[in-house]
Amino acid sequence: VPIAAEVLKKEGVYDKKKLLGVTTLDVVRAKTFYAAKAGVQVEKVDVPVIGGHAGITILPLFSQATPSAPLSDEDIDALTIRTQNGGTEVVEAKDGKGSATLSMAYAGAMMGDACLQGLAGKKDIVECSYVESPVV
Repeated sequence: VPIAAEVLKKEGVYDKKKLLGVTTLDVVRAKTFYAAKAGVQVEKVDVPVIGGHAGITILPLFSQATPSAPLSDEDIDALTIRTQNGGTEVVEAKDGKGSATLSMAYAGAMMGDACLQGLAGKKDIVECSYVESPVV
């Protein structure tokens, strides 16, 4: 997102309200790992994710996950690390011969569907994304 913003600024067409980065892949991973640990259906889980999209910059907010589950601090730490390293886990599982292409496609479809629902007027559509922020 920062690189795209700079390119658009250079061209004189930047609008911070029209540029966002998709964090849905990290949300999908966090929801999947949380659901498995909590013993709930992943379709009923929501886990907000903030930050960036590289290692420790990915911050899943398991304390705000729904439905709430009584997980220990150790469980939450392990889920956080697994979410942060989800891409590496897939690459290693494929022995370096691929990446999480299906997960990326699923996440892109989810984000696209949410955008289309919002454009169609559906209320309460919430998706995490990267946006420009003055907060450092």
